[in-house]
Amino acid sequence: PSHGIEVICLGLSRTGTSSLKAALSIILPGKTFHAMDFLNQINNEESYNFWKSMKDESATKEDICNFFTTHNYSAVCDIPCNIYWRDIVKAHPNAKIILTTRDPVEWYKSINKALIPIASQIKRWTWLCRLVCYIFYRKCCQIDLLGILFHQINSKALQQESSAIEFYHEWNDDILASIPSNNLLVFDVRSGWGPLCEFLEYPQPKQDFPRLNDAAALVKHQRYVSLLVSLVLVFVFGIFGTLVLLVLALGILA
Repeated sequence: PSHGIEVICLGLSRTGTSSLKAALSIILPGKTFHAMDFLNQINNEESYNFWKSMKDESATKEDICNFFTTHNYSAVCDIPCNIYWRDIVKAHPNAKIILTTRDPVEWYKSINKALIPIASQIKRWTWLCRLVCYIFYRKCCQIDLLGILFHQINSKALQQESSAIEFYHEWNDDILASIPSNNLLVFDVRSGWGPLCEFLEYPQPKQDFPRLNDAAALVKHQRYVSLLVSLVLVFVFGIFGTLVLLVLALGILA
Protein backbone atom coordinates (compact mmCIF):
# COMPACT_ATOMS: atom_id res chain seq x y z
CA PRO A 1 0.00 0.00 0.00
CA SER A 2 0.99 3.60 -0.60
CA HIS A 3 2.27 5.71 2.28
CA GLY A 4 1.71 8.94 0.40
CA ILE A 5 3.03 10.75 -2.62
CA GLU A 6 6.68 9.91 -3.31
CA VAL A 7 6.97 11.33 -6.82
CA ILE A 8 5.51 14.42 -8.48
CA CYS A 9 5.85 14.76 -12.25
CA LEU A 10 5.65 18.34 -13.48
CA GLY A 11 6.03 17.74 -17.21
CA LEU A 12 3.37 19.04 -19.57
CA SER A 13 0.85 16.71 -21.15
CA ARG A 14 2.15 14.81 -24.19
CA THR A 15 5.74 14.75 -22.92
CA GLY A 16 5.63 11.05 -22.09
CA THR A 17 3.38 11.25 -19.03
CA SER A 18 1.42 8.11 -19.98
CA SER A 19 4.61 6.07 -20.26
CA LEU A 20 5.90 7.54 -17.00
CA LYS A 21 2.61 6.71 -15.26
CA ALA A 22 2.93 3.10 -16.38
CA ALA A 23 6.59 2.94 -15.32
CA LEU A 24 5.96 4.44 -11.87
CA SER A 25 3.02 2.09 -11.34
CA ILE A 26 5.48 -0.78 -11.76
CA ILE A 27 8.18 0.36 -9.34
CA LEU A 28 6.24 2.30 -6.70
CA PRO A 29 4.03 0.69 -4.03
CA GLY A 30 0.90 2.60 -5.04
CA LYS A 31 -0.81 3.95 -8.14
CA THR A 32 0.07 7.01 -10.21
CA PHE A 33 -2.60 9.67 -10.67
CA HIS A 34 -2.94 10.80 -14.29
CA ALA A 35 -5.54 12.61 -16.40
CA MET A 36 -7.14 9.26 -17.17
CA ASP A 37 -7.64 8.64 -13.44
CA PHE A 38 -9.25 12.06 -13.23
CA LEU A 39 -11.68 11.13 -16.01
CA ASN A 40 -12.47 7.79 -14.37
CA GLN A 41 -13.57 9.71 -11.26
CA ILE A 42 -15.56 12.37 -13.09
CA ASN A 43 -18.91 11.25 -11.62
CA ASN A 44 -17.47 11.04 -8.12
CA GLU A 45 -18.67 13.72 -5.70
CA GLU A 46 -15.53 13.48 -3.56
CA SER A 47 -13.39 14.11 -6.63
CA TYR A 48 -15.53 17.09 -7.60
CA ASN A 49 -15.27 18.64 -4.14
CA PHE A 50 -11.51 18.13 -4.01
CA TRP A 51 -10.70 19.59 -7.42
CA LYS A 52 -13.10 22.47 -6.88
CA SER A 53 -11.23 23.28 -3.66
CA MET A 54 -7.94 23.12 -5.56
CA LYS A 55 -9.29 25.55 -8.15
CA ASP A 56 -10.66 27.85 -5.43
CA GLU A 57 -7.33 27.64 -3.55
CA SER A 58 -9.18 26.52 -0.43
CA ALA A 59 -7.64 23.04 -0.18
CA THR A 60 -5.31 22.62 2.79
CA LYS A 61 -2.10 20.58 2.79
CA GLU A 62 -3.99 17.93 4.77
CA ASP A 63 -6.78 17.86 2.17
CA ILE A 64 -4.27 17.33 -0.62
CA CYS A 65 -2.36 14.59 1.19
CA ASN A 66 -5.53 12.79 2.26
CA PHE A 67 -7.07 12.77 -1.21
CA PHE A 68 -4.15 10.95 -2.78
CA THR A 69 -3.20 8.75 0.18
CA THR A 70 -6.71 7.41 0.81
CA HIS A 71 -6.90 6.33 -2.83
CA ASN A 72 -3.50 4.59 -2.68
CA TYR A 73 -1.55 6.94 -4.94
CA SER A 74 2.24 7.11 -4.71
CA ALA A 75 2.76 9.56 -7.58
CA VAL A 76 0.98 12.21 -9.62
CA CYS A 77 1.52 13.42 -13.18
CA ASP A 78 -0.20 15.15 -16.09
CA ILE A 79 -3.17 17.53 -15.99
CA PRO A 80 -4.75 18.69 -13.78
CA CYS A 81 -2.10 17.93 -11.14
CA ASN A 82 0.58 19.90 -12.93
CA ILE A 83 -1.71 22.96 -12.99
CA TYR A 84 -1.68 22.98 -9.18
CA TRP A 85 1.86 21.73 -8.81
CA ARG A 86 2.99 24.36 -6.31
CA ASP A 87 0.28 23.39 -3.81
CA ILE A 88 0.91 19.67 -4.33
CA VAL A 89 4.67 20.10 -3.88
CA LYS A 90 4.15 22.15 -0.70
CA ALA A 91 1.90 19.42 0.68
CA HIS A 92 4.59 16.77 -0.04
CA PRO A 93 7.94 18.41 0.76
CA ASN A 94 9.81 15.07 0.71
CA ALA A 95 8.56 14.00 -2.71
CA LYS A 96 10.99 13.70 -5.60
CA ILE A 97 10.27 15.80 -8.66
CA ILE A 98 10.42 14.70 -12.30
CA LEU A 99 10.21 17.00 -15.29
CA THR A 100 9.45 15.08 -18.47
CA THR A 101 10.71 16.76 -21.64
CA ARG A 102 10.31 16.36 -25.38
CA ASP A 103 11.28 18.18 -28.55
CA PRO A 104 9.01 21.25 -28.32
CA VAL A 105 7.96 21.19 -31.99
CA GLU A 106 6.96 17.52 -31.74
CA TRP A 107 5.22 18.28 -28.44
CA TYR A 108 3.11 21.00 -30.05
CA LYS A 109 2.17 18.74 -32.98
CA SER A 110 1.04 16.14 -30.45
CA ILE A 111 -1.15 18.41 -28.33
CA ASN A 112 -2.53 20.07 -31.46
CA LYS A 113 -3.64 16.68 -32.73
CA ALA A 114 -4.69 14.92 -29.55
CA LEU A 115 -5.76 17.49 -26.95
CA ILE A 116 -6.57 20.93 -28.33
CA PRO A 117 -9.43 19.76 -30.62
CA ILE A 118 -11.31 17.86 -27.91
CA ALA A 119 -10.75 20.62 -25.34
CA SER A 120 -12.04 23.21 -27.82
CA GLN A 121 -15.10 21.11 -28.65
CA ILE A 122 -16.07 20.71 -25.02
CA LYS A 123 -15.57 24.43 -24.38
CA ARG A 124 -17.61 25.38 -27.46
CA TRP A 125 -20.49 23.09 -26.57
CA THR A 126 -20.46 23.55 -22.79
CA TRP A 127 -24.18 24.39 -22.66
CA LEU A 128 -25.03 21.26 -24.63
CA CYS A 129 -22.78 19.07 -22.51
CA ARG A 130 -24.47 20.43 -19.39
CA LEU A 131 -27.85 19.55 -20.87
CA VAL A 132 -26.77 15.99 -21.65
CA CYS A 133 -25.26 15.50 -18.18
CA TYR A 134 -28.39 16.81 -16.51
CA ILE A 135 -30.60 14.49 -18.58
CA PHE A 136 -28.52 11.41 -17.75
CA TYR A 137 -27.13 12.22 -14.29
CA ARG A 138 -29.34 15.03 -12.94
CA LYS A 139 -26.18 17.04 -12.26
CA CYS A 140 -23.60 19.00 -14.26
CA CYS A 141 -20.49 18.76 -12.07
CA GLN A 142 -18.81 16.67 -14.77
CA ILE A 143 -18.61 19.71 -17.03
CA ASP A 144 -17.04 21.79 -14.27
CA LEU A 145 -14.42 19.07 -13.84
CA LEU A 146 -13.72 19.00 -17.58
CA GLY A 147 -13.22 22.76 -17.38
CA ILE A 148 -10.57 22.19 -14.70
CA LEU A 149 -8.94 19.37 -16.66
CA PHE A 150 -8.65 21.32 -19.92
CA HIS A 151 -7.99 24.77 -18.44
CA GLN A 152 -4.34 24.72 -19.45
CA ILE A 153 -5.03 23.19 -22.87
CA ASN A 154 -7.58 25.91 -23.65
CA SER A 155 -5.18 28.72 -22.73
CA LYS A 156 -4.58 31.28 -25.48
CA ALA A 157 -0.86 30.56 -25.50
CA LEU A 158 -1.36 27.00 -26.73
CA GLN A 159 -3.51 27.86 -29.73
CA GLN A 160 -0.59 28.87 -31.99
CA GLU A 161 2.69 27.01 -32.49
CA SER A 162 5.03 29.93 -31.77
CA SER A 163 3.33 30.97 -28.53
CA ALA A 164 2.89 27.33 -27.49
CA ILE A 165 6.61 26.62 -27.84
CA GLU A 166 7.35 29.76 -25.86
CA PHE A 167 4.92 28.52 -23.19
CA TYR A 168 6.71 25.15 -23.16
CA HIS A 169 10.12 26.74 -22.53
CA GLU A 170 8.77 29.14 -19.90
CA TRP A 171 7.06 26.25 -18.09
CA ASN A 172 10.22 24.18 -17.95
CA ASP A 173 12.35 27.18 -16.97
CA ASP A 174 9.97 27.91 -14.08
CA ILE A 175 10.31 24.34 -12.81
CA LEU A 176 14.09 24.41 -13.12
CA ALA A 177 14.24 27.69 -11.21
CA SER A 178 11.82 26.57 -8.49
CA ILE A 179 12.97 23.02 -7.65
CA PRO A 180 16.43 22.31 -6.15
CA SER A 181 18.54 20.50 -8.73
CA ASN A 182 19.39 17.69 -6.28
CA ASN A 183 15.69 16.82 -6.05
CA LEU A 184 14.84 17.12 -9.74
CA LEU A 185 15.17 14.65 -12.60
CA VAL A 186 14.84 16.12 -16.09
CA PHE A 187 13.67 13.02 -17.90
CA ASP A 188 13.15 11.93 -21.48
CA VAL A 189 11.13 8.69 -21.38
CA ARG A 190 13.26 7.35 -24.25
CA SER A 191 16.07 7.03 -21.69
CA GLY A 192 14.24 4.12 -20.08
CA TRP A 193 14.63 2.66 -16.60
CA GLY A 194 18.25 3.66 -15.90
CA PRO A 195 18.05 7.33 -14.90
CA LEU A 196 14.56 6.94 -13.42
CA CYS A 197 15.41 4.09 -11.07
CA GLU A 198 18.74 5.63 -10.10
CA PHE A 199 17.02 8.90 -9.18
CA LEU A 200 14.21 7.22 -7.24
CA GLU A 201 16.57 4.66 -5.68
CA TYR A 202 14.45 1.71 -6.74
CA PRO A 203 15.75 -1.51 -8.34
CA GLN A 204 15.43 -1.64 -12.12
CA PRO A 205 12.64 -3.98 -13.29
CA LYS A 206 13.49 -6.80 -15.67
CA GLN A 207 10.61 -5.96 -17.99
CA ASP A 208 10.95 -3.40 -20.76
CA PHE A 209 10.22 0.23 -20.01
CA PRO A 210 6.60 0.91 -21.05
CA ARG A 211 6.13 2.85 -24.27
CA LEU A 212 2.60 4.19 -24.36
CA ASN A 213 0.94 6.63 -26.70
CA ASP A 214 -2.72 7.43 -26.02
CA ALA A 215 -3.03 9.91 -28.90
CA ALA A 216 -5.18 7.50 -30.92
CA ALA A 217 -7.56 7.08 -27.98
CA LEU A 218 -7.83 10.85 -27.55
CA VAL A 219 -8.61 11.33 -31.24
CA LYS A 220 -11.25 8.62 -30.90
CA HIS A 221 -12.78 10.49 -27.96
CA GLN A 222 -12.79 13.66 -30.06
CA ARG A 223 -14.80 11.89 -32.78
CA TYR A 224 -17.16 10.50 -30.16
CA VAL A 225 -17.80 14.00 -28.78
CA SER A 226 -18.46 15.30 -32.32
CA LEU A 227 -20.94 12.50 -32.95
CA LEU A 228 -22.66 13.02 -29.61
CA VAL A 229 -22.98 16.77 -30.20
CA SER A 230 -24.44 16.16 -33.67
CA LEU A 231 -27.00 13.65 -32.38
CA VAL A 232 -28.09 15.88 -29.52
CA LEU A 233 -28.41 18.91 -31.82
CA VAL A 234 -30.55 16.89 -34.22
CA PHE A 235 -32.69 15.77 -31.28
CA VAL A 236 -33.05 19.26 -29.80
CA PHE A 237 -33.84 20.99 -33.08
CA GLY A 238 -36.12 18.11 -34.05
CA ILE A 239 -38.20 18.67 -30.94
CA PHE A 240 -38.14 22.43 -31.51
CA GLY A 241 -39.25 22.01 -35.13
CA THR A 242 -42.05 19.67 -34.11
CA LEU A 243 -43.30 22.16 -31.51
CA VAL A 244 -43.24 24.98 -34.09
CA LEU A 245 -45.23 22.88 -36.55
CA LEU A 246 -47.68 21.93 -33.81
CA VAL A 247 -48.20 25.58 -32.83
CA LEU A 248 -48.74 26.54 -36.49
CA ALA A 249 -51.19 23.68 -36.99
CA LEU A 250 -53.17 24.66 -33.91
CA GLY A 251 -53.23 28.27 -35.14
CA ILE A 252 -54.63 27.18 -38.49
CA LEU A 253 -57.26 24.98 -36.87
CA ALA A 254 -58.26 27.78 -34.54
